Amino acid sequence: MKIDDLRADRGDRDDLDDFIPRTPAKRGGNNLVMQVAAGVFLGGLALWLVQLGATALYAKLMLGTITFGG
Repeated sequence: MKIDDLRADRGDRDDLDDFIPRTPAKRGGNNLVMQVAAGVFLGGLALWLVQLGATALYAKLMLGTITFGG
């Protein structure tokens, strides 16, 4: 059994006549890249500031210049 015509029957009207193509949506790929880059930069800056504060506190403790109480 051989079937030569495999296309579906559309009936009386052609639906493609009413087809209006949409304008392609603007992709936010560049915006996502900028957000990831800003997050990595700000995260690195925050870690650097925490490390700087911890190092300064450790240095003060080692030098004994922090007094607890009066």
